This record gives sequence, structure tokens and C-alpha cells, in this order.
Amino acid sequence: MKKITFLFSFLLLSFLSEAQVIASQNFDTALGWTSTNTTSDAGTTIAAWSRRTAGTTPSCAPFAGAGMARFNSYNIPANGTGRLTSPAMTFAGSSYRVKLKMYRDNGYPTDADNIKVYYNTTSAAGGTLLGTVNRSRSLAPIVSADGWYSYTFDIPGNPTGTGYINILGTSFYGNNIFIDEVSIEQIQANDAEMNAFNINSIIAAGTTSITGTIKNLGLTTITSVDLNWQVDSGTIYTQSLTGLNIAAGQTYNFTHSNQWDATPGLYSVRTWVTNINGGAVDGDTTNDQITKSVAVASNSTARFPLFEKFSSATCAPCANFNTNYYTPFYTTGNNQNSMAYISYQVNWPGAGDPYYTAEVGARVGYYGVSGAPTLFIDARDNTNFNTAQLQTGLNNALLVPAYFGLSATKELVGDQMTVNVTTTPYLTGTYKMHVVVVEKVTTGNIATNGETSFKHVMMKMIPDANGTTINFTHDVQATNTFQATLSGLNIEEMDDLDVVVFIQNNANKDVMQSTYATEALATSEFGSTAQIKMWPNPSTGIVRVATETPVNVLITDISGKVVFTMNEVSNETQMNLSSLQKGIYLAKMTTIEGVEQTQKIVLK
Repeated sequence: MKKITFLFSFLLLSFLSEAQVIASQNFDTALGWTSTNTTSDAGTTIAAWSRRTAGTTPSCAPFAGAGMARFNSYNIPANGTGRLTSPAMTFAGSSYRVKLKMYRDNGYPTDADNIKVYYNTTSAAGGTLLGTVNRSRSLAPIVSADGWYSYTFDIPGNPTGTGYINILGTSFYGNNIFIDEVSIEQIQANDAEMNAFNINSIIAAGTTSITGTIKNLGLTTITSVDLNWQVDSGTIYTQSLTGLNIAAGQTYNFTHSNQWDATPGLYSVRTWVTNINGGAVDGDTTNDQITKSVAVASNSTARFPLFEKFSSATCAPCANFNTNYYTPFYTTGNNQNSMAYISYQVNWPGAGDPYYTAEVGARVGYYGVSGAPTLFIDARDNTNFNTAQLQTGLNNALLVPAYFGLSATKELVGDQMTVNVTTTPYLTGTYKMHVVVVEKVTTGNIATNGETSFKHVMMKMIPDANGTTINFTHDVQATNTFQATLSGLNIEEMDDLDVVVFIQNNANKDVMQSTYATEALATSEFGSTAQIKMWPNPSTGIVRVATETPVNVLITDISGKVVFTMNEVSNETQMNLSSLQKGIYLAKMTTIEGVEQTQKIVLK
């Protein structure tokens, strides 16, 4: 069995007051429309459609409001179907269309999970097919990025009397399908829609073009329109487009004549249309604009992707000898120069896993993982469970720039792990930092499915699975220290531990950057029994030297630049380093006899 299913909930239809909208459903409080049942991959009867407040496989949030509808193609075998049917509606002989938002992703890119939209005069299946949309953005209609897209389906003729809308989901065992903001509206004489705004959520500083798509949702050809854009509450830039010929249902791709000179920071950018055909009344102003939050980066660096797998001692396909699944990345050290690894051992399909922890359970809930094996590269479930697509996923991830420089050191003294993380952010914003202790190879006392060892097993998340929230400012280096006691955990060998550090966008779950912590410098060249040391460490700026004889002190930053010197420092001498930036430094202490000791010092 590839996946494990969960239960669903059902919920109500709301009707808008505008005369041109005869029915609408935003799924904020209820599903409202009627779902048929189908058979899951576990052989159980389930509702094909349900309301969801958060999306999993793929991860997404509702387009607007508190809810959306999900077709459960992730847990319905290929060719399984399920129908979502509206309540009865009354049509009055005008022109009508169905409008909806659909989330498109590139998980399982060749799996043609899709929806078909029908108009019918009864609540039965079928009727007049209005259109088809595939879930995979690699399939028709092709789009370039994961996200929500607007789709319209015109009902032919001028229907009268009672009618219904059927949305038929068909599974090809790929990711789930999510829809939101469904409405059935009377087509207006004039209706220009800002159909797309082609700007990424993160862009590089510099000149940026404002591009997008206008769609004619009205019955009258659009011959002219004003195109506008604005950053925050700044200048409004307007371009009048004339000589157009956008027929009903057609689109027009634009590039605004004014470009944005983007500087690093966080912004709200909107673009909108006005003045259709020289002042004609726009019959629907709710679709005239699109607003996006945009982070402008000051720089970028190479990405070090994170490979997360949800595995289990009782999952046969998860075994490291299974050449169709994990071979490219499973051997300890293999590809560790290219990516970081974490294996979360889960209690599926019911038997206990010796390495399961509550922190694993929290990560399962965070991603909404519903079964093993589940694989993520930088939080994207796009591996499709075979070696070729795993390698493709890694290659694709390496092509994406990172906007955080990240380095870390680890130091284990007894059962106390200390991790110092230095971050150079090129973005301003709030992100989560996760510090994860993994054991490179575990053997345990189990031999389930012939497997006797497990690799890169998560043992401890510091401080916990929620991570640490950090407010970053672009180009301002930050240093954070994390500590944890490792006694009482199911660690077999304390000298077989890695520490993975990664930064995650908690809003959309994107992993921004990851790294392995390297070994911290020894307390001194002579081991832990050295008599000369600087304290307190970490420090807020005021430090002393524990020494029997005066020493000369020379402090450098991690690039080797000398940032502080003082001679003849004794036990009583205070050194004020508070003028230095927070971070990691090296302190070389030399006695008059020429004995040298070097110590790492952390300023926080």
C-alpha cells in the first residue's frame, strides 16, 4: 500500500447578494455541495470530496478565507472518480459561466489527475461537458509555477429553469486536487479580469518588469483598457492600452511600460485594470486586481538541498536494499556534499518503530504526511518514488538559488550538544530555524523486512520540532546558539552523530537553505585540560582570560581579519568586545614564554 488515508468532514453553500451571481461556494464553513463516495487505496469507502483548511500532498493554503474543497486523488487508485454536485439553481435565460480557483502543482508530473466541469438539468452524473483542467502543471493547460489559477467555463446557450453543476474528479494516483471560490454567474456585457500577475514571491534586487495577463470575461470585445501597478502606497503607474482586440473569452499578455526598480525588503505589489473601452461599466470589479507579497533579495548563494524521508521499520518499500526507492541517497556519506538528509521513523502501519519520537509525530502533522514512504526535497513531494525522479528532484533543487548563507559548528561534551549557527540573510522576513541531531547509522535490535540498519535517523530536534522563530534583516549577519542534553534518547553511538541545520518558511513550508554542522575548534591546541581559556563563552561582550601568567590576546573573525588585540592580559583584566558584531571569532592567547592556545569565542 503506497499511502494511508484519513477521514473527511462535510459542510454548506452560501449565496452572494449580487444579482449577477446566482450561486457561490467558498468552503469557508462547510463543503455544502454533495460528494459521492469511492474506494480508497486501502480498500475502504471514503468521500471523494471534502472540505480542508490546509492542503497536504501538495502543501497549500486556501486561495482565500478559511477553507477549500479537496478531491482525494492521493488516496484513490488510478481511474477512480468522485463527483461534487451543487444544490439546485434557477437559471433565467441569460448567458452564464462557472468560475473557480484550482491549485496546480508539479508533484507526480505525468499523472493526469483532473477535474471535468459539467452543466446538467438534473443532479445525476454527466451532462454537458464545459471543460477539463489537469492538476499537474506540466499537463494542459500548462503553467510555469505551483499556485492557484483562475478558470472559467461558459454554459452554452441561455439555460432556463433548474440546473446543477457537477465537478468530476478523476484520480491517476498523483497528488490531491484543491479548488476554491466556485461561483455561477451571469456573463456581463463588459468584464475585464486581471487573470495573472507574473511576479515571484522572491525576486533579486534591480529592475523588474511588471507582466501578466488580462482576460475578457464579458460579451463585448475589449478595445482599450488602462493597466496600473503600485508598490505599497507609492506611486501609481498607469499605461493606456489602445487598439486592442480581445474577444470574449480571450486573453492578452502584457508588459507594463514602467519597470520597478526593486530594492531589498518586503513589499506588497498590486496590478489592476480600469477604464474598459473608454469608460464602459465593468460588470464585475471583484476580479480587476491581483496583489502579491514580494520579498526582494540583496543577493543569493548556492543552495544545499534538504532530503527528508518519512520511513518505518515495518515499511517494506522503505528498506535500504530496495533499489527502486532510496539507493541514490541512502548510503552514509553518499552525496552528502550535495544535500543534507533526515529520516523520520514513523509508527506505520501500526507496529512500533524503535526510533519514533513525539518530534517525528509533530513533523508528520506539520507536513500532513499520510503514509510511508513519503519523500521531500526542500519540502516538495515530487519524487514519485523512483531513483530517476529522486535524482531529477535533486538536480532541480540545486538549480534554485538560496537567499541565506548558512554555516554551523557542533560540539559534544559528554551528553551536552552545543550548536552555533551563523546566518547571512539576503532577505528580510520571519523564518523558522531547525537544528536536528541525526545518527548516521543505527542497528537497533530489529530485522523487519530483512532490514537490519537505518541511516540518517532523527534523534533530537533542538529545542523541539517547532523550531526557533527568527526575524531576519537582509545583509545583517545573525548568530544563534542551541544546546540540548542527549542522554535518555535512543542513540547508540555518541560519536556517530551529524547535526543538520535548515531554515524553513513556515507560511508555505519551503525549505530555504540547509547545511551540516562541522566540528567546533578544540578548546585549545592542547586539549580540554588547557590552563588558558576565555570566559564566559558565549558572551555578550565582556570577557576575561583564565590564566596563571599574563598573555597577549589577538582576536580574528572567521575570515582571518584581526578585530581586537590586547597585551599582558591577566586574570583581573576585563576585555570589552561589545563593539564587535555578533558572531564567531577565534582568540589566540600567547604567554611570554611563547606558549600559544587558540579558542573559539561566540558573541551573542
